[in-house]
Amino acid sequence: MFGTVEFFTDNLKVQVMYNFSGGDTVSLSEKRIKLTREINGQAKSPAEKEAFSRNLEIAYERVIQEMFGGTEEVLFEKELS
Repeated sequence: MFGTVEFFTDNLKVQVMYNFSGGDTVSLSEKRIKLTREINGQAKSPAEKEAFSRNLEIAYERVIQEMFGGTEEVLFEKELS
């Protein structure tokens, strides 16, 4: 169901798998922006938009954690060291 943490988690993971299949590569942050646009178009109220956006952020952090073992900011700091 659109707007749930599970929906966004699955959507982000599908993008990762698609990237590995040789299709056009889209970063997770780009996919998050696209999903945010979908939220803006589908939310029926400001409260629903806020809930969907919060769920997207939870899903995004969850996928980053599962794939890389940390948040994007921590990974970026490690690359700079």
